[in-house]
Amino acid sequence: MRKTPPKEAKTEALCVSGDDGVIVAEAWVDAFRPKIRPPLSQFMCDHARSDDGAKIRPFPFQSDMADAFTDPETAQVSVRKSSRIGYSTILQSFVAWRIKYDPARTLIYQPTIDDAEKFSRDDLDPVLQWDVVRSVAQFKPRHSDNQIRAKRYKGGWIQIKGANSPKEFRRVTSDDVFLEECDGYPWASKEEGDPARLAFKRNLTSPRRFSAAGSTPKVKGFSRIDALFDQGSQEFRYVPCPHCGHMQTLVFGDGTGPGIRWAPKENPTRAWYRCENGCDIDEAEKPWMDENGEWRAHNPDAFPRHRSFHIWAAYSQHPGAAWLEIAREFMEVRKDPNLLRTFVNQVLGEAWAERGEAPEWQRLYDRREKAMSLGTPPAWAGLLIGAADVQRGGGGRIDMDIWAFGPGRKRAFVERVEVFGPIADKKTWAALDKEVAREWLAADGRSMRLARAGVDSGDGENTMEVYRWARQHPGFVMAVKGRESIAAQQAIGSPNWQDVTVNGKKLKRGVRLWNIGTSMLKMELYGQLGLEKPVDGEDYPDGYIYIPDGTGDEWIKQLVAEELRFVKLRNGGVRREWHKTRDRNEALDNAIYARAIAISLGVDRWTSRQWQKATGQFTAPRDVPAPEAEHETVISDAPASSPPKAAPRPKRARKENPYISRRR
Repeated sequence: MRKTPPKEAKTEALCVSGDDGVIVAEAWVDAFRPKIRPPLSQFMCDHARSDDGAKIRPFPFQSDMADAFTDPETAQVSVRKSSRIGYSTILQSFVAWRIKYDPARTLIYQPTIDDAEKFSRDDLDPVLQWDVVRSVAQFKPRHSDNQIRAKRYKGGWIQIKGANSPKEFRRVTSDDVFLEECDGYPWASKEEGDPARLAFKRNLTSPRRFSAAGSTPKVKGFSRIDALFDQGSQEFRYVPCPHCGHMQTLVFGDGTGPGIRWAPKENPTRAWYRCENGCDIDEAEKPWMDENGEWRAHNPDAFPRHRSFHIWAAYSQHPGAAWLEIAREFMEVRKDPNLLRTFVNQVLGEAWAERGEAPEWQRLYDRREKAMSLGTPPAWAGLLIGAADVQRGGGGRIDMDIWAFGPGRKRAFVERVEVFGPIADKKTWAALDKEVAREWLAADGRSMRLARAGVDSGDGENTMEVYRWARQHPGFVMAVKGRESIAAQQAIGSPNWQDVTVNGKKLKRGVRLWNIGTSMLKMELYGQLGLEKPVDGEDYPDGYIYIPDGTGDEWIKQLVAEELRFVKLRNGGVRREWHKTRDRNEALDNAIYARAIAISLGVDRWTSRQWQKATGQFTAPRDVPAPEAEHETVISDAPASSPPKAAPRPKRARKENPYISRRR
C-alpha cells in the first residue's frame, strides 16, 4: 500500500464533502493545536471539590501560591505556614492538574509510613475521584494500579512514602518531589543523612524536575522549612489598610504596636487589627484587604526559580482563623510554655525558640519584686529548702541558696548564704551547720526553718567531704548529683547507697546519693522565668518565680548561666546539650537541686489544706479532732529529721509536723 504524503493527505482531507469533511478537518487541527494548560488557581476554581462535593474557591493569597506550582519558570516552591491556610488543598489540586495536563512521576514524602497511608486514604483518594481526573484516568478499587501508597496512570505514577525509613529513598527516580510537614521528619535516616536532602536527590536527573515543600516550622535554628524559606524568594503577603491604604504585613503583635487587639482582656468577646499607622481595622475588612494584597519578595534574586512564601492564620478567611478566635486561643495557652509553643508553630507559623535559651538577665533584674525583701520568705511560703554548691578555689567556699516554695508551683529566692574556708576543714562544715540551723522570719511573722538541705557531690573533688557531712545528718541532708541526660524523665530518682561493706552489705549509717534530672528541671526553670510579670492587679501565673528586691546582678547572671544548644552528629542527627555561657553557675545548680528536693517531698501534690496548715492558716472544724500531723506530712524516701542544732531550743511536740513552721 502506498503511503500518502503529508501534503496529499491534507488535500484529501479538505476535499471530503459534507459533515464528514468538517469533522476530519477539526480533528486534524486539534491534533496539532498546542495544549492549553490553565494556571492552577483557575483549575481549582473549575474542578477542585471539597469532601462534600462543593466547589473550592481559593482565597487570593492561595491563588498566587498555587500559580507558582504551574509556572514553567519556577523549579521549586517552599511554603512556611501555619495551619488553616489551605496548603494541602493546593498540593492535592496540583496532583490532579498533573494527571490531567502533564503526567509525571511524582513522589510525596510524609513524616512516617503511617502518615503516608493516612494521606493516601483521606487526602489523595478523594482527589482521584474528581470528574476532571476520571476523564483521563480510572483508579479502580483493588486494582494493581491503585495500591495504598502507589498509584499508576497513563504516562505517570504517584508514590507516597514515609521519611522515617531509609529504604523509601532508594531505587526510585521521579520528576516531582513533594515534602509534606518536613519539620516533622526524623533528624537522620539511620546513617544515610537528612531525609529532606535524600528526598530532593530523587529527581536530580529529571529534565523537568519540580520540587515543593510545605511545613509548619518547629524549632528555631533546626527548622528545615525555615532554611528552605531563606534560600528562596522570601515572599510575605502585604495587604492595604482599608482606612489609610498603607501596605503592611499582618503580625500578631505585643499589644503596643501593630497587631491583633481584643477586649475584654481575659475573656475576649471582640477583636480587631491595629494598623501600623494606628487605624483600627474590623474583621469584616479582611476579604477586601486580601483581594487587594500582593506578595513581595525580600530576596528577589531567587525569583522566580525558587519561590518561598510565609503565611499564617491571620490572613485566612476560615471561621476558625478569625482574629477573635486567635486572641481566645492565645489567652488560653499564654501561661503554659508547652501549649504556647503549639500556638507559635500552628497559628503564627513561626519556629519556636527553645525555652532552654537563657532568659535575659537584665529583664529578670528589672522585674525584681519591690514588695519582697531579700532574706524574708513570702507570706505564702510553706516550705524552705537549702541547696549548696561546694567550691575549692579561692581558699574554699560553700554557696548555699535558700528557696521558698508555695502553692501553684510558686517559688521564691530568699537569700544566698556563703561559708568560707578549706573544704577539708571540719570547721568549715561546722559553720555550715550553724547556717542550716537558722530560723527565717517570714513576711507574716512566722518563724521558718529548713525542711531539707541538699549539697552537690558531683565534681569529684569534694565528694568524700560531702558524704561525710550527709552522714552526720541522715534524713535532713541529701547528697545530690546532677544527670544531664536529656532523655531523663525523672526530676529526682531513687537514691543509691554509697557506703557498703566488702560483702556488699549496706552500712546502717551509710549515705545515699540522689540523682537529679537536671536537664528537664532547667527547661522548666527557664520556661517559668519567661512568664510575664502580671500588671493591673492580675494574679501571678502558676509556676512564677519570684526574685526579691535587693538580689544582686551577679546572682541573677549565675541563674541564667547556661543555654541549650543543638549539636549535630556525624550521622546527620542532632543532640541537645547544655553549655555554660559564663564561668559561675552556682545559682542555677542550686535552684535545680532545691526544686528537685521539693518535688521529692511531694509539694506538687499538696492540697490547699496542706498548704494552709504549712502556713499556719488551718483551723480544725469545731467538735472534730484535728488530724494527726503525720497524716499531713508528705511521705518521701528520705525520713524526716531535724536540722543540726546551733543552740538549745524548745522541744517540739511529739506529733508535730517537721515541715510546719512555728508562728512567733
